[in-house]
Amino acid sequence: MKKLLIILGIILAIAVVAFFVVASSLGSIVKSGVNRVGPQLTQSRVELKGARISPFSGQGTLTQLTIDNPSGWTSERAFSLGRISIDVDPRSLFGDHIVVRSVVIEQPEIVYETRITSSNLQDLLKNIQRATGSNETSPKTKDGKPVKIEIQSFRMLNAKITAIAGNNQGSVVMPDLLLENLGTREGGLTPQQLAVAVMKSVTTQAAQAGARAAIQSGALERGLEKILGGKKKP
Repeated sequence: MKKLLIILGIILAIAVVAFFVVASSLGSIVKSGVNRVGPQLTQSRVELKGARISPFSGQGTLTQLTIDNPSGWTSERAFSLGRISIDVDPRSLFGDHIVVRSVVIEQPEIVYETRITSSNLQDLLKNIQRATGSNETSPKTKDGKPVKIEIQSFRMLNAKITAIAGNNQGSVVMPDLLLENLGTREGGLTPQQLAVAVMKSVTTQAAQAGARAAIQSGALERGLEKILGGKKKP
């Protein structure tokens, strides 16, 4: 009996140590996952500098996430996200259905570069959509099940949009973006599907804010003058 208790005690101690080892590495797991999968989705450079997540509360912070533009655009960077606050249901962290209670992105910087029929954000969205069906970009559990994610609340606050059209440039603050229950009805979405859903909303908001920035900076009027051969509108 005594030997059995000793063996059980050793097993319990190993289990506790293993849990804390995994728990302490949650941030690095998220960081390496973003840095590995991100470029496969966007076909551009993606870098997350830091990640910290508590396995007990589920709360955490991602720091300095940058997403570069696809090739063919003047500006190097599309997104600079200094701080992302997340709140995850800790009971879901090690399963195949991760429930994210909230994501809050504060004061991100977004570059919206546009031509007549396209924009850098539209190109990023197209790249992500093309990668949606790829098994290479689909994370799985140890059992081989696809990981699904549900985000109950997504907020992007005080985003600064820099709109670029040719040699013209202007900046404006984008209205706050609020998305709710992403993947709730579907029982979770893949990371690719979530990225598409968020990017569609961001691209729409950025386009509207970019048009406002162009009007405020006078870029729209200058563009019309070029089209009309230098003649001002009546």
